[in-house]
Parts: sequence; structure tokens; C-alpha cells
Amino acid sequence: MTTATLLRSPLTGARSPGPALAGLAAAVAPARSARVALAGAVASVPPIAALHLDAPSGTSMARTTISDVVVTTPAGEPLFALTAGALAVAGIALVRALAGLSGTAWTRALLAGWALALVAAAVFPTNLPGRPGDTSSTIHLIAGAAVFALLPLAAVRLWRSLARTLADGLRRTLLAVGLVSGALSTALIVNRIPGVLGAADLSLPPGLLQRAAGAAQIVLAALLGLGLLRSRAAQAAAASGS
Repeated sequence: MTTATLLRSPLTGARSPGPALAGLAAAVAPARSARVALAGAVASVPPIAALHLDAPSGTSMARTTISDVVVTTPAGEPLFALTAGALAVAGIALVRALAGLSGTAWTRALLAGWALALVAAAVFPTNLPGRPGDTSSTIHLIAGAAVFALLPLAAVRLWRSLARTLADGLRRTLLAVGLVSGALSTALIVNRIPGVLGAADLSLPPGLLQRAAGAAQIVLAALLGLGLLRSRAAQAAAASGS
């Protein structure tokens, strides 16, 4: 046996683990971000629930919007900021969870815009009921419309991207909640347009409609996080086994 034979590495001729490890790392990091997105959606619930429990007595939740409850409740703005912040973190985490997934550039842009709109809606509250609108209330109104419009659009686009990697039940649920969220958001925005133009709002109860649309957004954000978590986890498992 020659010296060269003795010094030869036992891995010589074997396939390098480099590509497999790189593939595993590329799948594990997005899966972690998906977990953060799911946690952010769940964490957004307690503050908004506390806001409603702390609302002034006699407040009609069917007619009074969440924005009005925020500015008329002593701890309304911090509580709303906690909910909006948690959802914004979920939105950014979803963007990171989509990193490296082809065909998702527009989806990532929509999710980033959704997160930014959430922050803007929290930073710029609406005016007190009965007082004239100002710059802050105008920004709040625009940001709120963006919040309700962008997430359903991102969800439908993401559903198309993940359709082949999700289980049938989760895929159908994600699409159904995305469509319901989009319908509620559309109704909410259309219901508000006459008031913006100086006319009377439509007959739909704005508070009830907004709360239904908001609840749908939280559920949708959680489903997006869950869907990406399962998709990326499957990719990580495939990479580790290769």
C-alpha cells in the first residue's frame, strides 16, 4: 500500500454534502420565519380583545368602527398599536419566509405594503367622533383601506404559488378564507366611499363589517404562516434526506 493510498480521504469519490447542506439551510430559515408569522398573528388577538373589553360602556360595536373605539378608549391607542405591530411583524416574517421562492416578488411586495400600512394606521389615529378630520385621520383612512385590500390579494397569489405543496384541506381553507376576506374588505371599502365623498354611508353596519373583515385578516395571516411553515418544513425534510 502506498503512502498516497493511506493519506487518501475516506470521503474521496463521495458526493460533497455542500449542496445538500445549502439546500437545508435555505429551507430551514424560511420555516423559522413562517413560525414567527404564525406567532405574530396569534399574538395580535389579546390586545384587540382587551380593547373591546375596555371600550366605553354603551358603545355599539355594530355601528362604531374600531378606529373610533381606539380614540375613545383610555388605553385604546397602545392596545391597537400592539395588535397592529404584531400583525406587521407577521407580514415581514411572511416576506422573509418567501425568500428564494420563485414567482413571489409581487406577493412579497403586497405583504410588505400590508405591514407598512398597519404601522401607519397605528401611528396616525383617526379623529375623535364629531370633530373634523385632519391629516392624521386622512392617513389613517388610506392606511386602513390598504390594510384590508392588500392581504387578500397577497393570499390569493400565495395560494397559487403553494397550491402544489399544500395538503388539500389546508389549500382549500386558505383559498376560502382569502376569498371571504377579500369580499368583506371590498364591502367595507365600498361601504365607506360615500362617506368619504360627503354622502351618507351605505346601510351596512360599519362596525360589524369592519370587525368581521379584521377577524378574517387575522385568521388569514395565521393560515399564510401555517401554509408556508408546512411547505418550507417539507422542503427542509427533503433537503436533509437528500
